[in-house]
Amino acid sequence: MNKFIQSGRLAIAGLLLAAMPLVALHAQDAEFKPVAVVSVAPVKKVLADVQYLADAAGQTDAGRMAALLTAPFTAGIDKSRPVGVVVMTNGQEFAPTAYLPVSDFDKLVTTATEQIGPPQDVGEGIKMFTPNQMPIFVKDAGNWAILAMDQEKLANPLDDPTAFLKDLPEQYDLALQFFPGNIPEIYRNVIIEQMKTGIELSLEQEADETDEEFATRKKQIADQVAEMERLFTELEDFIIGWNVDATQQGTYLDFAYTAVEGSDLAKTMAMNTDLTTEFSGFTNSDAAVNFQVTEKLSETDIARMEKQMNDLREQGIRQLESEGELEGDELESAKKVIDLAIDTLVETARTGSLDGSMMLDLAGGKGTFLAGAHVADGQRVEDGVKEMLKLAAAEGEVPSVKWDADTYQTIRLHVMQVPLDDAPPQAKEILGENPEVILGIGEKSVYIAGGNDAMARLKKAIDESVAGADTKVGVLQMQVALLPILKMVQKSSPQPVPGVDAAVEALSGGVDKFLVTVDMEQRYMRIRVLLQEGVIKAIGAGVAAQNAGGANTELEEAPAF
Repeated sequence: MNKFIQSGRLAIAGLLLAAMPLVALHAQDAEFKPVAVVSVAPVKKVLADVQYLADAAGQTDAGRMAALLTAPFTAGIDKSRPVGVVVMTNGQEFAPTAYLPVSDFDKLVTTATEQIGPPQDVGEGIKMFTPNQMPIFVKDAGNWAILAMDQEKLANPLDDPTAFLKDLPEQYDLALQFFPGNIPEIYRNVIIEQMKTGIELSLEQEADETDEEFATRKKQIADQVAEMERLFTELEDFIIGWNVDATQQGTYLDFAYTAVEGSDLAKTMAMNTDLTTEFSGFTNSDAAVNFQVTEKLSETDIARMEKQMNDLREQGIRQLESEGELEGDELESAKKVIDLAIDTLVETARTGSLDGSMMLDLAGGKGTFLAGAHVADGQRVEDGVKEMLKLAAAEGEVPSVKWDADTYQTIRLHVMQVPLDDAPPQAKEILGENPEVILGIGEKSVYIAGGNDAMARLKKAIDESVAGADTKVGVLQMQVALLPILKMVQKSSPQPVPGVDAAVEALSGGVDKFLVTVDMEQRYMRIRVLLQEGVIKAIGAGVAAQNAGGANTELEEAPAF
């Protein structure tokens, strides 16, 4: 049956491909629209940014070498203006053209000749190069050199190619912008059918996977393909952009997209434009690790999450039953833990809102973990924890819990003392002599704290959250500060670690972070991954120290003659 479906899909794709020449007959006079745009910032900026990264990594000479190596290839190019590539379509054929800013067209031709051989003059200011027998046509258009694979595509060049680049050269050193909605439908169908066929052909049942599990996995993959298919129709554009920004002291990679106006995706994004969190006290810019997520869910999102969670429930229970490690009451208890956990997630999703924050604070060499989150039913979380502790107790000794040890602002606090009798001195110094793990249960909230001074820190975070109830946030923010983590590694290590020691020495406070942020505004969404300058310095210093250490070890181990 699977082979029949796969053959059918291949046949459909083949028919679509065969039909393309017929469609082309009706596309001759159609308007050309952009399918993809590639933007490269001015050469001057790109080289300056490469040098900045090289300096930060302690590899200044590498940056200078990059400038020297690129110089012969950029002769004749105006280094103060951007480079652009535009791929257009009229509904059937594609017309890629590249636009190089030139200060001296003849010098550019000379440079190309030195690299790929002399061109042929085909008239109308057009030169034809043939590297590897593949024609490339270059047209002199004043202060631009226009490149195309087909001479006809040079007949009507863009008057101002920067109009298609828009602000991409200012935002990014390198950017790719796609317009999925402009991909001709016949090509879109071919892509989707070939993707489905490829998945079907590559998807195999694993040796330890039951028929039911395999069917569930296939359904999950099919749902993912359907989601990708939906994005073809609901995305107006999609951008991947990389930039170096000395003012932000770092480099970042963006994934951004704009939804089609009126689409379900656009409506969901509009819901998440002005977000506030109830847990602002559970993040701190000085903490070693911060994580915050806040999102409003559409009906479609809720249905998708509910299905995913219930699939996860079924998989978890099947695995428990198939493993056979638990039996009787223990098996039923484990199933109950899964049910309570999944029910909590499903019911919380049904409220239409996700909201939570956490942080790991390592200030002063002391470790404290704090987290708070919105849930549909706090009591269900407590029941799940009790069932989990009951199951753990059947397997071995578990520290006792003082239930309802305290109440703070209507939140019931349950406390577990963690024994550190046999722990090394470093652990006691970091976590405290008598560290506690605290579970806080509100009517529609849950809190966890652990480590040094956990109770006082938890109450302080709750107070700050109440005071900052209107704090504006994005959909997601994750922040990892490298310096406090490396200092903790230093403190915990019984002997020096050269790479870590060098990285700590290279770091300067405040610019040592790795950040991931997700922001939405009306129809626009951006995911940004940012490395601050200090992280680049730490990596460069750490690698250099490790390499030096390895070289020294080799010298020490080398035989003496």
